[in-house]
Amino acid sequence: MAHFSLLSETHTTQSDNDRIFDFMSDFHNFKHLLPEDKIENFECTAEQCSFGIKGLMPLTIKIKERLPKSRITFETSGLAKFVFTLHIHLLANQQTNVELEGDMNPFIKVMAEKPLKELINTMATKLAGLSV
Repeated sequence: MAHFSLLSETHTTQSDNDRIFDFMSDFHNFKHLLPEDKIENFECTAEQCSFGIKGLMPLTIKIKERLPKSRITFETSGLAKFVFTLHIHLLANQQTNVELEGDMNPFIKVMAEKPLKELINTMATKLAGLSV
């Protein structure tokens, strides 16, 4: 397995960190960060969600950690070939970014790195645009 770490662009949010934190702590709202045209079969509960990304395997993720006013961390559940952690960072002055890190097969990493970078940049842009 090869380790990777990708960081999105940093954006200014329309809402304060407390509101973003509360909104994103509810998994039912996670879908708002995902690109609609690339996601299928989205299902969620209070603690986890599962969905397919067109062209990739279905994912199940769960909330691993909530640090108020600072970060929400999500992790994959039940995947052996693609293990990752996703962090939503809530920074000073209503700044935010998204970080994706994990381990995957080195051959898959080469092909997946660009689409994953695009995914987290899309998520960060959508997070910044939320008016909650």
